[in-house]
Amino acid sequence: MRHEVKILEPTDLWYLQNNINKETNKYYHPTKDIPFVQQVEIKLENSGVVIQKGSLHRCVGKLNYGVYKTDSRLKDIWISLTTEVDYNAPVYKGTGMVYLEPQQKGYFLHYTSIDLSEQEQWEFDDGIFQFCSDNVVIGTKRLKFRQMSGSTDGRWRIAIRALSGQEAKVITGTIAPTKVIELKRGETLIADYDMVKGFTNGIEEDYRKLGHFGKGGGEGFVWIYSGEGKILVSETDGMNLG
Repeated sequence: MRHEVKILEPTDLWYLQNNINKETNKYYHPTKDIPFVQQVEIKLENSGVVIQKGSLHRCVGKLNYGVYKTDSRLKDIWISLTTEVDYNAPVYKGTGMVYLEPQQKGYFLHYTSIDLSEQEQWEFDDGIFQFCSDNVVIGTKRLKFRQMSGSTDGRWRIAIRALSGQEAKVITGTIAPTKVIELKRGETLIADYDMVKGFTNGIEEDYRKLGHFGKGGGEGFVWIYSGEGKILVSETDGMNLG
């Protein structure tokens, strides 16, 4: 499974009909909004992809359609009730192209590809999972009360790992760029905002106050990550840098 994020612009006829000079006003016009869209293209070569329900735009090739299933239907329903992954998430297998619903200008996402293994189970914030290869196990992780109070993820997060003996891939989408960093034993990450969007098993997450009764630096409640593993971070989240 390979993917590519493309930015599609209007046709030459659209520029002509709207009396806009394409050469000088391709990206900006002082009085008219020029519509650009962002679309994800997924290339399958004897492989499969699990996507969000309702996110398909079109597909072409020698493809078979199915739904994601675990070893338990009750587990599938529970995942759909507690995370953003819908019940009976679509699965496309074979060789061909799968195109996801385009994002309009102003709602573009930054996509990050993460490799999965059976030893590393990733836990992601609700809403950032976009699609993944079909050789995965999808589950849920319950949040503590303090974690719930400091985020908008509700009581549960999605947890994903690769099937035994296989390498898988998951793609996340966020409003700000993200990257994967590695936290080594003895190191700690402290952030005064929801900087971390996902992490592997071996990482401990806590949301607590620094100090008591006004002491301890005046930072109030912060996110604290410790242990050993990988973390998906968005350093510019909230800076409105796009």
